[in-house]
Amino acid sequence: MEKKHLAAAARAVDVQASENPSLGIPADPEVADFMGAFEETAVSLDDLDDGHEVEESGHGA
Repeated sequence: MEKKHLAAAARAVDVQASENPSLGIPADPEVADFMGAFEETAVSLDDLDDGHEVEESGHGA
């Protein structure tokens, strides 16, 4: 889908969800992705911190 169609579909989903927040709105996967529904799982902030522990003892002694 091109960006203008994705934006229009996203607005339609947003309007429907705003009118009835308890209603689940089915959306095309491309539209859902455009709206940020899918979380990137390749690298997280926690992954960046793993293995970079600094030993506090033994330095400067």
